[in-house]
Amino acid sequence: MKLSRRLLLLLFCLAIPLILTATGAAYWMIRDGFVGYEQRTYAAERAHLQMDVEHWLTQNRKSMTAIRTALESERPEALDFLVAQARQRGLISLVMNHHGELHVLQNPALPVDGNSEAMRALLDPILSTGTFQYERSGFARLGHQVFGLVAQPLNHRNWRGLIGIQAFDQTLLDTLSYRHHRIHTATLVDAPEGSPLALPHFAGTALTLEPQFDLTERQIRTEQIHRVMAILALVLVLLALASFFTFRRILLGPIGSLKQRIEQGLTQRKTSRPLPESGQDELSEISQLCNELFSQRLHQRQQISTLLRTVSDAVVLVDPQARIELVNPEAEKLLAVEHGPVRQCALVNLVAGPAGQELHAALKELLSSGRISLEGRVSLQQGGQKRQLEYHAARTLDHEGHTLGAVLVLRDITHSEQMKRELMHKSQRDQTTGIYNRHTFEQRLEALADLPGQHAICYMDLNRFKLINDSCGHEAGDRMLRDVAQEMVRSIRPGDLLARIGGDEFGLIMKDTSALETARVLKQLMERVEGITLYWDSGSYRVGISIGVAFQRADEQRPREVFKDAEIACHANKGKGGESQIHFFDSLDQDLAHQRNAPQWAMKINEAIVNDDLVLFYQPIEPVQASSPRRKCEVLLRIREEGGRILAPGQFIAAAERFNLMPAVDKAVIRKSFEWLARNSHLWNTQVLSINLSGTTLSNGNLVSYIDEMCALYRVPPETICFEVTETAAIANENRALEILHALRRRGFAFALDDFGSGFASYGYLRQLPVDYVKIDGCFVRNLANNAKDYAIVKSIHDVCRVMGIETVAEFVEDQETLSRLRAIGVNYAQGYGIGRPKDLETYQPVPQEDGVKA
Repeated sequence: MKLSRRLLLLLFCLAIPLILTATGAAYWMIRDGFVGYEQRTYAAERAHLQMDVEHWLTQNRKSMTAIRTALESERPEALDFLVAQARQRGLISLVMNHHGELHVLQNPALPVDGNSEAMRALLDPILSTGTFQYERSGFARLGHQVFGLVAQPLNHRNWRGLIGIQAFDQTLLDTLSYRHHRIHTATLVDAPEGSPLALPHFAGTALTLEPQFDLTERQIRTEQIHRVMAILALVLVLLALASFFTFRRILLGPIGSLKQRIEQGLTQRKTSRPLPESGQDELSEISQLCNELFSQRLHQRQQISTLLRTVSDAVVLVDPQARIELVNPEAEKLLAVEHGPVRQCALVNLVAGPAGQELHAALKELLSSGRISLEGRVSLQQGGQKRQLEYHAARTLDHEGHTLGAVLVLRDITHSEQMKRELMHKSQRDQTTGIYNRHTFEQRLEALADLPGQHAICYMDLNRFKLINDSCGHEAGDRMLRDVAQEMVRSIRPGDLLARIGGDEFGLIMKDTSALETARVLKQLMERVEGITLYWDSGSYRVGISIGVAFQRADEQRPREVFKDAEIACHANKGKGGESQIHFFDSLDQDLAHQRNAPQWAMKINEAIVNDDLVLFYQPIEPVQASSPRRKCEVLLRIREEGGRILAPGQFIAAAERFNLMPAVDKAVIRKSFEWLARNSHLWNTQVLSINLSGTTLSNGNLVSYIDEMCALYRVPPETICFEVTETAAIANENRALEILHALRRRGFAFALDDFGSGFASYGYLRQLPVDYVKIDGCFVRNLANNAKDYAIVKSIHDVCRVMGIETVAEFVEDQETLSRLRAIGVNYAQGYGIGRPKDLETYQPVPQEDGVKA
């Protein structure tokens, strides 16, 4: 009988257990249906409970909305009633003022509740003024309790926001649970991140409900199912045994015979078609398929052999005893062995030195342990050269999981490791100076937090370096940077870390040092840097250096914050004109504290620009000698705070310059000045407003187009505007300043050079700049009446300006004696408290012009 008929008989014998199995499957489907129904019921009960909890929170939100309405409409009787009513329900109401302080809303008729104060203490750490930007409600775990919270913003002169808090304890949760008969009890637990079943969240970790259901009905059903399953399992076992014996007799006998033939073919090493293919039954067909498999196996072995010959890595095949079975040509070349004596040798006998021992030990460990693979690196000394090898070893297993041996792949990484080291070195170094870069500096800076002792962190900024870049080009600037870095390296101690952290800024970390030792090293460094002379294009140049120092002590402050303190100390030193000085940060120094608060000031300035809180003041500029056809005044900037307090520019200009806000500030001043002139067109023929432009604004590419836009919008004649630029800003941005000044001069605007004599300009620069007025710096005018040198300087400046056709303005004129001296010199205009104090521009009233300021 053919095998097909035997299989038909077998299928018939298997039909009965299949029917029983189908019956069992149907039973399981019914059981799964019950389970699904139970799960849906539990889910619905949980959802209803969660809706009850959220409804409880909604009731609290309605109560707080009523309290907010009473508070905003200032109805004390209704407010007291609502607060007391909420208190009876356990809901405590608190308000936050505009300073971020919490207060409990208390009905005067009720005694002070200590629990309310405790609630306020719990809320203090998690609330801020930003909490009340919009209405929100939810649950939060504070301490060991869960609370329901409702926060609402307030439109009130005294209060910023309103918050209600009520303890959501187990008693309250059990009360809500008793309404659902399938829920035995419920608790609140932390919700997994992103859980869709989380309760409304207010702060901290999100919470969710974890109900415990009544499982009595489930237990009864489960016991019944278990009994039925036991009976069904016994029946299936018996049927399986019967099927097995039938299967063994009908099918396994012929297959066993085929197995013997295959084993005989393998034993006789017939690698191509070892099985007989005669006959018409299915076994003959299987023999043909087996022969095809033998043929494919031979083809694959040939492909593997070709692959091993062409692969670029060294490949070594070993047996379970770590003896070599096969090596490819790359392995022969790498290990300097020949193909003949390699077989059945151990690597420790072929590769001399520690490399062979390490590779042999790795293979033995892999073959004796349960690991699948091993990786590592070894150093191979060969031909007088040291080579780095990376190896990867993997066990080869048969279909039963028994170890057949291992494959060892070796790769020469000597060149790549060298390239990595070079790239690592380049990534840590500044390309221009060769010292460490900012990234490396920041990494080492963070590591200071874990080191004991006191460490100095220094921020160093070069002075007058921009002049070299602008005058000689970046090649000269790079040369100076390299010379500076070399002298710095010679000055610091071994172990100190020096890095270039910006264009002309350097950072220095000095570990385990004192203030005295730090000052000694930095003084030597400063002297070396100031002694550098750069000769370029028949000119010589020098730079100075300003240094800020702050100390990092263990567990006191984060190193990044200390570095910011050092930067603040450096900038504060330069802001006071203190070039080439060492400034140690002192937390008690008010100026440094002001610098530290610069980010807050920058935010306040930005808000003032957005909210149009910038206020323009004016200070008159009066003629000293004779009357002028136009009255002149300088526009001054102020900021008006919410309470109406006026902030002087000395409080915020430094922050605006540090955070590059001056272009936006100057544009706002220009717009408001043009707007004021447009509203007072009757003053166009008699008035000139002087508007200050900062150095960063002069570098702004769209300043001229913005002024053109304002002229087109307000149609203000340019002869009513005079722009003031400081001597220092004009020279520091010489090329750009000249371009802007000439462009605006062609449009008809006038220019004044402010603070002349305080910077580093010469009369040669004055000849190049197209200015109409020179404002003599107040440091020469203040003591003019008593200081012959100041008198001579002012007279010299005026005489030169007179010859060049430029009118002069004396600043800081505060008394009559100074005014008389200025008149004697011939100065054209005077400005200062002795002439007039700054006033709000909106209050400006023109006064009839007289022949000069009266003595």
